Amino acid sequence: MEARKLISEAHLIVHQFLESQGYTDALATFLREAAPVLEDIPKSLPTPKPLLETLTDIRMNQLHSQLGQLNMASEIEEQDFATPGNNTMPNEIGTIYKDTHSVNIILARTASVSVAPAWQDLEANPEMTSKTVQALISAAADRTVKFTLLDQPHGDDQPGQVFKIFQPHDGAALDIDFHPHHPELMLTSAMDKSAVLTNTITGEQHQKFKDHTKFVIRAKFAMDGSAIITGAHDKTVNIYKVNEDLNQNNGSLPTYVLDKTLNFKGAVEGMCVLPPSKNRSPTVVIGTRDDNYLHYVDLTNYSIVKYNMNANKDDWVSFTPMEISASPHNEGGYLLVSTDSPTGRQILFRTGSALQLFDYYGVPTDGFSTPRHVWDRSGKYFYVTGNDNKIYCLSVGTQKVVGTLDGHTSVVRGLYMDHARNMLVSCSFDKTVRTWINASTVAASSSAPPALHSSDSSDMALDH
Repeated sequence: MEARKLISEAHLIVHQFLESQGYTDALATFLREAAPVLEDIPKSLPTPKPLLETLTDIRMNQLHSQLGQLNMASEIEEQDFATPGNNTMPNEIGTIYKDTHSVNIILARTASVSVAPAWQDLEANPEMTSKTVQALISAAADRTVKFTLLDQPHGDDQPGQVFKIFQPHDGAALDIDFHPHHPELMLTSAMDKSAVLTNTITGEQHQKFKDHTKFVIRAKFAMDGSAIITGAHDKTVNIYKVNEDLNQNNGSLPTYVLDKTLNFKGAVEGMCVLPPSKNRSPTVVIGTRDDNYLHYVDLTNYSIVKYNMNANKDDWVSFTPMEISASPHNEGGYLLVSTDSPTGRQILFRTGSALQLFDYYGVPTDGFSTPRHVWDRSGKYFYVTGNDNKIYCLSVGTQKVVGTLDGHTSVVRGLYMDHARNMLVSCSFDKTVRTWINASTVAASSSAPPALHSSDSSDMALDH
């Protein structure tokens, strides 16, 4: 019986491989010659893992066996992985924003932003100079960056309405960050080869950086706001530091000057500023095309430590680290890397090492995908985009897909996790932004935001 099952699975794998690779003639011949076996395969037999994934697993198992104890998780890590999550991750639709942009949406996130007070605020307090508002921030192909109210009204504007529109660039914005101590200072980078600091209270440009020669795909503040790090397709990373002399002439907002340019083998794709830890200096991790190393850059002295992403330590480049992020629950002790591998491979590293703790498969992708991922707030799950317009939720410890969020009708271009609200934000080339929630945690938490707008029930799904 087991032999028959193996033969059936082997035939399904071959069928899958020939079809996925476009071998039309070979597939037709195979279907004709293997018809007696294929027709006899029970419909209840689960779809086997694709051939490429199977071969990758075999190779990785061989390498792990050779590396022995060097690739063993620590006792603390094993205990962490063995502790199951509590299933409070976002699993159903919250709000669908359909009218924010009329073109492809590149990214979306939430933030507490400082804006000018409304006339109602000034009527109550004439001395007020700014107001903190909870907003959904989105950027689209029309070059605009829009602020949409999340929870509370602001002046005459109600939750769900756009109340601020910026156009800081001559091209679409590709990344957005906010200063950790000055919520009115918005950092954007864009296709126009620049990075811009905008004062969201006045709406004026605070600074513009034009030191890159191609798309600036990443732009982040250091955790303490002392530096700005930008990464571009010109194969460079620029680091800007606060200039105290200039800052004295620009009020309370910091001003930055270029302090260091780092050169890499390929275009920058992934970048992650690591959270503070007593075990390391302020650090940014860089991943590029045409390179099999992750580069850890010390932001205090610009020293670089490289870690090989290949388990066998060779220098073969078989994928690009498209998205990099640190775990939220253990001082960034794990580093998750989403690759552009046709197998849909995600890799979990121990931060500050080449140790591969887990590989994850099961997310449909191809060599042209630009996967994006985010962690849930517990560090027990993460979400990653597939090339089928869905968002997949994976368990860190079991390495299994535990559900999908289905609703977008075109490429999902961006993900953001609002840990305070336990809310996932996604945006797509279907011209919508969607928020995803866990209804049980919203209902149970006294600090949760007010009930979100109603939405189409057909978009609610975390399929098990």
